[in-house]
Amino acid sequence: MTGTKERWGIWVDVEGFSKLWSAGDLALHGLTRLTSLIFQIGRKCYSREPDRLFAHQVGDGFYIASDFHESSLDRCAALAIVLMRGMLEAGCVARASIAEGELADYSGCRPPAVQAEAARNGDIDVVALGDGLMTLQAIMGQGLINAVALDKLTETKGALVCISQENARRLSPGFVTRALNPSGTIVAIDWIHSTSPRLEEIVSGAGLNRTAPSELARRLREYVEAQELSARWSEPTFRFAGMGGSDDS
Repeated sequence: MTGTKERWGIWVDVEGFSKLWSAGDLALHGLTRLTSLIFQIGRKCYSREPDRLFAHQVGDGFYIASDFHESSLDRCAALAIVLMRGMLEAGCVARASIAEGELADYSGCRPPAVQAEAARNGDIDVVALGDGLMTLQAIMGQGLINAVALDKLTETKGALVCISQENARRLSPGFVTRALNPSGTIVAIDWIHSTSPRLEEIVSGAGLNRTAPSELARRLREYVEAQELSARWSEPTFRFAGMGGSDDS
């Protein structure tokens, strides 16, 4: 699922969105928070070449891609971790997966009549259906496919940050990882306890809060209790976030 010169990408979405939606307004609150975090980081921290980001909403999540290939995946992993922590501070949780692949605009593959109507309206993503509307989403290519596929291959529930073992070798030692599957080809990044100068760079640059691991762990346990989540979800969430004991600092 990787290429030698492909851009990294993060697929991140609101975990349990459909359940949260039926139970109240937490789903929309979570998506609003995720959108705000990405906006803040993109505008305040990584707004210029070669560090600029490309973020595309797809349903209840976003695909975030780099501008160029990066030999180290520290910035990518740090960004995913900041988003996970930021969502928890807002009272909900996310799930993320990291992969590499192309990012391209395939809007030119739409039917000519649809393209012509979009051009006439001056909006490439909305076309008229008489008095109705058709809204269109970008088809982003192999990068998004790879990230979503990796997430599905984990077959593990929970608030996780997943990455292939091959790509995890491109992370600095401060990023704590644990094997997700028996073969060890997919690992989870401990988003509660991992450390990196890149994390500080993002938090400082975007003006975000710094929260101690013990506080993040406490909030995660409170979330599990409040949402009455099953052990099938909570056990892997806690285990891969390094929360095996009473003191999670």
